[in-house]
Amino acid sequence: MSGRLKNSWKKIFYVSLATGIVLTGILMAISGCKKAAGKTYTVGIVNPNLGDKLITQGFLEGMQKHGYLEGKNITYIASENPQTMDADIITMVARKVDLIFTVTTPATRAAQKVSEGTKIPIVFAMYDPVESRVVKSLLDHGRNITGIKIRGSTPIALEWLLKIVPNIKQIYVPVAFDTKAAEQSIKDVKDFISGKNIKLIISEVNTAEELKASLSSIPRGVDAIFIPHSIIVLSNMKTVIESAVKMKLPVVSAGHAQFKEGVVVSYGEDQLRTGSQASRLADSILKGTPPANLPVETADFFLGINLKTAQAIGLTVPNDILQQADHIVR
Repeated sequence: MSGRLKNSWKKIFYVSLATGIVLTGILMAISGCKKAAGKTYTVGIVNPNLGDKLITQGFLEGMQKHGYLEGKNITYIASENPQTMDADIITMVARKVDLIFTVTTPATRAAQKVSEGTKIPIVFAMYDPVESRVVKSLLDHGRNITGIKIRGSTPIALEWLLKIVPNIKQIYVPVAFDTKAAEQSIKDVKDFISGKNIKLIISEVNTAEELKASLSSIPRGVDAIFIPHSIIVLSNMKTVIESAVKMKLPVVSAGHAQFKEGVVVSYGEDQLRTGSQASRLADSILKGTPPANLPVETADFFLGINLKTAQAIGLTVPNDILQQADHIVR
């Protein structure tokens, strides 16, 4: 056989071999895609705060956009009652769910405690995971957990309030210290007014009835009401707004969604977007990325103004502030 003929056969052999390898890789990839597409997941959702229900909604909508269809390739187990939260999480862990999504500090800490020793990943949306000792740091948490930090908007929310009502001397804060977030929220307010001629009046309430009674006896001289990250307060916003309107007091919140409920000035996370942001992390984890490789993210903050409530209490919001608002209720 001539050298030219031998070289030709060698070329044919190597080309065939390379083609076979490529085809094998393609077939394996297709097979893997079919396996991934055919997998079904079970995800637990723990949110004991009615005031944060839009976070859950944003998470579910986000998961659907990522291709997770309830009843087809994903099943959700929901827990919304604070009284049964621990038992619900125990059930989720016993069922070996693929992931737990938690909203609020208590829910996250409970899920972390119950799932300890398992490989069940947790994605959270909570006030401050570092100060609450859920993670070591935002970048290097080194655990089977990651999520969205919500803390950071309180000082700017209060700045917006002072721009609209510059002569504030007293701020009333109803709060139930039912979570670490409530404590941290009050600390943020105290840090902000430090050095300013503003008095903080804190009214501790532990039930909806106590909140209602407290609001009906707000002392004279109060210029505004601040809404902290407190489950009892956030779950009873209708009561707060009704009292505030009756007393002609502006309400400010560091939770963005509250402007829709009547809060005059809100600066904070958009709950739907926070939930969607968390769904992206959950999708990455379900596709195989370890939570430890996904740094904790901070929620995006937005300014909301409720002109309807402002008009009801006789408050004028300057046009330059309205032009900077992300959302306005007229």
